[in-house]
Amino acid sequence: MTEQLPDVATGPYGTARRIPPANYRAHKPAGVDGWIITAPYWHPFWSQYMLAVVSLADIPGQPDAVRHYPDATHELHVVALNPDHGPYDAALIGPPGTIHFLTPVNVVEQITTTHDQARRLTELCARAVVDGLLTPETGDAPDRIRAAWRTAIHQTLDHGHAN
Repeated sequence: MTEQLPDVATGPYGTARRIPPANYRAHKPAGVDGWIITAPYWHPFWSQYMLAVVSLADIPGQPDAVRHYPDATHELHVVALNPDHGPYDAALIGPPGTIHFLTPVNVVEQITTTHDQARRLTELCARAVVDGLLTPETGDAPDRIRAAWRTAIHQTLDHGHAN
């Protein structure tokens, strides 16, 4: 049985809203979970980010996933959203072209886990951003910030907090 997870996380640094699973999966065949985070504290020119996790399983009709290591099952992303096309509403995310990302991607981390644990992990990461424990913005120190995400993600999975 899949655990019912919260759809909103609010903290002193912003609010995160889960993209409705039907919207997300209908247009992202590998999509497992996605959140729109509104957190003006992290950058002066944009305030929204998407946190998402996708499956690295082979999907008929889709290009094969590129795995960084053989046992990787999922990939977590954090991207800044282009403010020229926002604000973005998690409830209205739909077909390709409704979300416009800024590049480069802020965080990409591959993991080995189940779909349920990946969904729980994204919820915990969204909570960490709005609570000020993880920054979605990597502009000032990308290597250090990506390393902090990597450590937080893998420690969470290793210690069973995403169960």
